[in-house]
Amino acid sequence: MNSFALINLIHSDPLAKHLERDFIIRRGTTRENLKLLLSGQTDYSMISIVDYFKHINELDLVYGPTITGKIHSMSNLLISRGLDPYPGMNIAVTSETETTAFYLREIVDEMYPGTKLIRSKRSAAEELLSEEDFALVIGNNALKIYETDFRVVFDVTKMFSKIFDLYSIYAVTAMKKDSGLERSIEGKFEVEEWEKKELVDQISSKYGISGNILANYFAAISYDFDTVIEKQIKIIKEMYDEKKENIFTK
Repeated sequence: MNSFALINLIHSDPLAKHLERDFIIRRGTTRENLKLLLSGQTDYSMISIVDYFKHINELDLVYGPTITGKIHSMSNLLISRGLDPYPGMNIAVTSETETTAFYLREIVDEMYPGTKLIRSKRSAAEELLSEEDFALVIGNNALKIYETDFRVVFDVTKMFSKIFDLYSIYAVTAMKKDSGLERSIEGKFEVEEWEKKELVDQISSKYGISGNILANYFAAISYDFDTVIEKQIKIIKEMYDEKKENIFTK
């Protein structure tokens, strides 16, 4: 049985439950999953799309699950304590992502020129907003925002889609080049809606997040990989190559 490293965030919980039928599952951050893959400690790994771009000469893209926001995502949010966005604002960026920061950079360059994205070593909303007036939060920390008084300025996925008419592809499945593994695991990663719904109560109790929020979240997140996704990955790579040196304020 092959091994598969998945991301240790809520969005991958239904995927992990589904794939454990066919793979030995490990869970880690995207960076940990990348290290496992490059060191040969796992066969397949779900990694950030930015890490895939950085290591494209060492890795092959697998016809396997992605983490994709098509219309909105609910878990990639620009927040504030009530302020409206403006050109030249400073945004504290969670330590958990570079990929969402890249999508945010594309957005603010279009709408709010002069905006600075500042790397933080923190990830919780309260901590990030103690550093700057605006913050980028993702994943589990973003889902907790809906039950606080913080203002959601915009959903990064929704705004990126509105401006560029593209999906926000956050993570992809990869394997090492020349590994001899199958590049397609088609038919093994299609998670049914009932599988997601079945886990809502369990995940809600585990993380203390409303079941309604989780149900809406799982409806927004896609694991799809098809020709449309594949074409968009190529477009996004071209965008990333143009912006990669200027995502964060030095």
